Amino acid sequence: MKTVKTRSWLLFFIFFVLVFVLAVYYFSEIKNEFRQLEKVNPYWLIAALCGQLMTYLFTAMIYRLLLTAYKMPRLPGRWELLKASIISLFFNQTVPSAGISGNTFLISFLARFDLSRTPAISLILEELLIFYSAMEAIIISLLAACLVVYKPFYSFKGVLTAGILVYLGFGLAVAFAGRKNMLSRLYDRFSRAGIVKKLFKSISKRMSENDILKNDIPLWPLIKNNLPTTIRAFFLQLAVVAADGLTLYVLFLGMGHPISPVVVLLTLICTKIISLLPFLPGSLVLYESSMSFFFARAGVAPGTAIVVTLVYRFLSFWAPMPVGTFLYRQWLKKAPADAG
Repeated sequence: MKTVKTRSWLLFFIFFVLVFVLAVYYFSEIKNEFRQLEKVNPYWLIAALCGQLMTYLFTAMIYRLLLTAYKMPRLPGRWELLKASIISLFFNQTVPSAGISGNTFLISFLARFDLSRTPAISLILEELLIFYSAMEAIIISLLAACLVVYKPFYSFKGVLTAGILVYLGFGLAVAFAGRKNMLSRLYDRFSRAGIVKKLFKSISKRMSENDILKNDIPLWPLIKNNLPTTIRAFFLQLAVVAADGLTLYVLFLGMGHPISPVVVLLTLICTKIISLLPFLPGSLVLYESSMSFFFARAGVAPGTAIVVTLVYRFLSFWAPMPVGTFLYRQWLKKAPADAG
């Protein structure tokens, strides 16, 4: 454990030095770009913020859609699911785990609506499988575009190829996670992680741990019996990524730097692939440096790339932090009443 922490800090230091050197080297250009922000029409920033809000809205719609198959005594409202999606994405940012940490919270959230743990786990696995499938479809499409149509971006193919393999691995893990032995190992692994462990304890107050370990999760029959719903959720997941890309696209337009939507999507996806390395919360520094690098590689001026990246990260990572923390604390305060 000590070795892992040492490596994490070493990598953090390396990336910090890299960003510092780039900031110094392009200081005058970055300074000019930040001055450009003063001239940006506020409506562009509002549009960028709306793009981020849409990611939470579409995520809530996905869960609302998938939950209709479970015949719950009471279905969570759209506003409740919207808040839950913000908290979930908050956990995914602070506890990198390819989406598992945020979904762990959702298990506890759904327990308050009398959804037993086994169907809750199946819902989470279904959503993860849809997410990984959507990412695979996007990455494969981008790789094909780089090889056939957008050949100047051919250099991105290595990252995209790695992304295909990584998300395929995640997808296969989820596909087999419904088996009780695999689920037990995943449960043991993530129940050791700080805040995720607290969430598991919260769930355990309602249900016995053995409930999810002694039964297989009927994932594939669930998908087969609700195929139209699954397909709709798949396209909503594509909409989540599109809304995220819209935020970046609007920021470029607001700064007076028109950019191809393909470049935005390509950079966003490559950055997400690189940031899967879970040694820092939210892949701090790694995310920012990777996105700036990919934009610069695609022909964007380094100063513009850095400024847009920092503003985007403020909207997508830093700004939701206090909101997610506040909503989570409010959710925890309701626990005694729910428990009664």
